[in-house]
Amino acid sequence: MTNSEIILTSKNIRCTIDPKHGGRVSSLVAFGRELLITHNGETNLQKWGSYPMVPYAGRVRDGKFNFESKSHQLEINMAPHAIHGTVLDRAFSVTELSPTSVTMNVDLGARFAFSGEVTQIITVEDDAINFELILSTSDQKMPGQVGWHPWFARPCRIEVDFEKMYVRDSFGIPTGKTVAPPPPPYDDCFTGLRKQPRIIFDESITMTIDSDCSHWVVYDETSHAICVEPQSGPPNGFSLEQFIVEPSKPLKRFMRLSISK
Repeated sequence: MTNSEIILTSKNIRCTIDPKHGGRVSSLVAFGRELLITHNGETNLQKWGSYPMVPYAGRVRDGKFNFESKSHQLEINMAPHAIHGTVLDRAFSVTELSPTSVTMNVDLGARFAFSGEVTQIITVEDDAINFELILSTSDQKMPGQVGWHPWFARPCRIEVDFEKMYVRDSFGIPTGKTVAPPPPPYDDCFTGLRKQPRIIFDESITMTIDSDCSHWVVYDETSHAICVEPQSGPPNGFSLEQFIVEPSKPLKRFMRLSISK
């Protein structure tokens, strides 16, 4: 099927998906308002739209991790670390398409030492967008992590409530220790979700984010955007809280963006 842009719509939502550039949502217009940072000449694929992070999310310290007593080196794409996985700059293949839903997949590529595949399903339903990621492997065990990285366009503000925040070191990477969250601004990972995060745009449009992910990264230090990122594990998770994907044990997570005015 085509890898050109795909548009899914409902009465109040227009969701544009770009399979060619990491299977990302390149535009999300709700009630006439663009909610995402769009391409608009930005050459860094890490900094616009809403894209899946697979097979790891956030920074991996020095791009290094151990798995089953063997050391592995990832590509350094945010020196001196690896960040946000191996598929955000790769073309997804569209396998199913309807006016309200698309299914896409891509293998993890040569930059990951393990053979695996991720499938993403995006569905527009009334005033909500549903996302599902499925990370699978056919013939071996491997470490795995999934998440989403949306760039929400200001003016907007966030309402979040978490029990714990990871302490970061001088490189911005969680140490494993947690504390009670201080006031913002944040570039931090949280656990213990007490209520669903909300993004309020122009004090008139509200987005509520639901997910079965256990970890959330919130970034609100920039003047033009806010990021709220559901992840199945923390940054540097291959070392801190490693999840093992097996042929009979894929990693599945969902995110739902519900929008109201």
